[in-house]
Amino acid sequence: MTGYEQAALNYVRQRAEPRHAECLLRLQQICALWDNDAGELIRQALQKPVTVNFHPDRLSNNGKTVLENLSEQGFYHGQFRTGISNGALGSKRLRWEQEMFGGAYPESFADRPKYGALNIFHFRDGASVRFGSCFFVLKTSVTDRCTFSYGDSSSDPEIICTGDTFAGILTALLRGVELHSRMLNQGVSTQQEALAILLHRPREWKAMGRNLDFCIETHIHGSLSLQNDVERLFLDGSYRGTELEQTARELCRKYGIGLDWIPERQIGLDEVGRLFRGPELPPFAEKIDRLFGGGGVINACLIGKAARDSIAHPERWNDSGTPAQVFQLTKQLWHTVGYFG
Repeated sequence: MTGYEQAALNYVRQRAEPRHAECLLRLQQICALWDNDAGELIRQALQKPVTVNFHPDRLSNNGKTVLENLSEQGFYHGQFRTGISNGALGSKRLRWEQEMFGGAYPESFADRPKYGALNIFHFRDGASVRFGSCFFVLKTSVTDRCTFSYGDSSSDPEIICTGDTFAGILTALLRGVELHSRMLNQGVSTQQEALAILLHRPREWKAMGRNLDFCIETHIHGSLSLQNDVERLFLDGSYRGTELEQTARELCRKYGIGLDWIPERQIGLDEVGRLFRGPELPPFAEKIDRLFGGGGVINACLIGKAARDSIAHPERWNDSGTPAQVFQLTKQLWHTVGYFG
């Protein structure tokens, strides 16, 4: 890591430390009720996989797809280098980072934190579906240079921790169970049940989480190398038999990464409602089907084709709005497919 990145970690640690002893004591009290050790709970929670959701077929600022750049460069880069984002782009993200990391990163610095989420439920579609149809699973060695927030950075999260001050995240999770019978986006009846989930290490990734809005956001400081830091790649089933699948297989062979599949998520045109993400989506989905599909369904692959075409041929999308509005519609349509598909 650079000095900037180490300074960001140090800032978050110092910010979390005043509450750490109190949170750790509370965690020890809860664990003792069921004869568990708080230190072991923290260790097991930090062994949960960090997943980085992304759209593999979007165009970067060099005209190549995300997956093509990943294969050629061997590194996963953030939006300040690629020029694309699946969330907030540009000045908003810069402001949030300056606040979260105490201004440790110079504004001109392109190699800023990369974003993922801690997949405590081992969801087969990743910990934060909002940000992409596919995802990388990172090796647990990466967590030593991660910071974590209870909630998305766009929501001005109050709790931000490092791995060695992680008790704050866990007490917040357990507090959510106590007050609302919910842990992130899942109904969890008791704190005892929550402890069992946090300590469980399943052999297989089974459940689809469809988690759009609740996460333990993870910020990876330093470079994110496919060779050294990535364990597996999960692709959506809509990419089977496409050129993107071939690129993914070459990438995985090149960097020693395992390849897995997420069951294809698709939604019928008649299921793209007006309420979930707004009345503009049904006609937008119909246009995508008319141009690229014709089967009456929308999936990740078709949304990707539309996103690329809107950059290559923006005039074809004038009836859907400005380029910024079309970008927003593709995001919102993916949210709909990711949740309902």
